[in-house]
Amino acid sequence: MTELPRALEKGLSFKRKLAEGHAVSGAWSTLGSPEAACLMAAAGLDYLLIDLEHGRGGLDGLAAQIQALAAFDTAVMVRLPDHDAGSIKRCLDLGANSLLVPQVDTAAMARSILDNALFPTEGRRGVAVGAIQAADWGYAAEAYFKHANEALTVLMQIESPEAVANLKDILAIDRIDGLFVGPNDLSASMGLFRQFDAQEFRMVFDQVLDATLAVGKVFGALPAPALEVKTLVRRGAQLVPAGSDQTMLRGGAQALIAALAAAGDPA
Repeated sequence: MTELPRALEKGLSFKRKLAEGHAVSGAWSTLGSPEAACLMAAAGLDYLLIDLEHGRGGLDGLAAQIQALAAFDTAVMVRLPDHDAGSIKRCLDLGANSLLVPQVDTAAMARSILDNALFPTEGRRGVAVGAIQAADWGYAAEAYFKHANEALTVLMQIESPEAVANLKDILAIDRIDGLFVGPNDLSASMGLFRQFDAQEFRMVFDQVLDATLAVGKVFGALPAPALEVKTLVRRGAQLVPAGSDQTMLRGGAQALIAALAAAGDPA
């Protein structure tokens, strides 16, 4: 095989881990910092989830993080800011290995996203492989075009009762690699914000999890009270990003203050 650009090496490796059924380790990058991203990746994470929906930093920040992470085997998953074709195209052109797509409510929405994420003839993603970062700045243009579709992991977020009602049709789309549930969004849309132990919420959550695994797709979720990492992984979840640059910094600072308080003030 022709030597592949770094983005595809990482993308194919990540897809292989998921296909083999592994629960992969990951964390959120929300501050847009390449340095923080490297600090987390150096621990050996399988993927870093760069959040462009709620996190800080735009495309320039994404480009810097992807370039910094090229030295690590850690795959780059990007949560899109929206469903816009330009957003999808530019995130992929920068070298994203996986897309996490928020607020996918219908099969038509899912198909449109895939159409914009895949090169022809599978989709209609614009082709600029002679210049983009993902194709090693054009040095691996043909190899990138040939293998980009197969190296891409696409996950749709189920966040509303409408999405749950359309679950069967969404899961029927072969090219979707998996589904992801954000408990905050789903519970809020049901009028049960953060009532994670409510019977109605748990029934819907379990419905999405069971239906996803039943068709052999990847399931992921953000951990929450009553939906801890261990519980989710034991039930078959492979993607459970359990921390972020923000939470790690906040937790570390709080631990320092608590340690000092426990030591007592000698004055």
